[in-house]
Amino acid sequence: MTIIDTVFATQSRSHALLLSTLASVGLIVGAVWAERAAAELRRSDLLMPGVSGVLFALVAVTIMPFAELTVGRWLIPFLYLAGAAASVILCTAARHLALRRAKTPNRSADQSGRQSAFAERSVFAIVDLLGYGMAIGVAAAASATLGIALATGLAAANVLVSRQLTAGFLSAKMRRMDRVVSQLALFLTLNVFSLLAFWTVHSFDSRGLPGLLAFFGGFLLAAATRTLLSHGQGIAAGKQVGSALVFLCGFVAFALFAVGLDDVLDAAGISNAGFEHPVEQSSAQPNILQTRG
Repeated sequence: MTIIDTVFATQSRSHALLLSTLASVGLIVGAVWAERAAAELRRSDLLMPGVSGVLFALVAVTIMPFAELTVGRWLIPFLYLAGAAASVILCTAARHLALRRAKTPNRSADQSGRQSAFAERSVFAIVDLLGYGMAIGVAAAASATLGIALATGLAAANVLVSRQLTAGFLSAKMRRMDRVVSQLALFLTLNVFSLLAFWTVHSFDSRGLPGLLAFFGGFLLAAATRTLLSHGQGIAAGKQVGSALVFLCGFVAFALFAVGLDDVLDAAGISNAGFEHPVEQSSAQPNILQTRG
């Protein structure tokens, strides 16, 4: 039995913690990137469509096929719609909270504008990490292959989240120690949400797990769309073709990784079926037969 078999066969909390830690690597990379290239942040704006492509690939190549095999087809669009609506509602609430926090007395207009932008970035980062962490926890309870693919893709997305937030820290002239504490808080936030989702699935009923995953698929689609729209508002018309190409490159690159992950596990002699959640593994068979029939 390999180390991977030992870690994932138990479906314990260490399983979800390992995957959320993998996704948290993107937070560290994004923070270091922003600090090392603080004066040249705009050169990496193409990271935004690339990350959007990765998020779309996550849904199209990993979550969608899994949901189609285990959830009624008529229900999938509504689950995606519910997840996207949840993301929009959370982002709207976050924007109002950020603006309310920035509008405090005894501040100049410039200072209030900077505080508003900084607060908005902070709450948006928390909203994204909330969805990312819970999606990792749910995916980890379903299948190790699915969890690895999701955690790897969200690690790329977290580079963008951390980079944008660190840029806000630098523009606000926050002390280095405060920036480190804030990054540690983001790291803990992602891991806590992941473990909470994993524990919730195991503590109650995991038969609705594919539905939860489809819900978070809609959440990821809304997050990717928001990233694309915010990027499109800040670029020149001549760069739209380049942004589209970067989006496609991000989509194709991660899609190939996700598709090849099964082949790599098979070549290494690791059984993918043995990683699936026992309850989900048994309940998936009738749904698969019903879907094919």
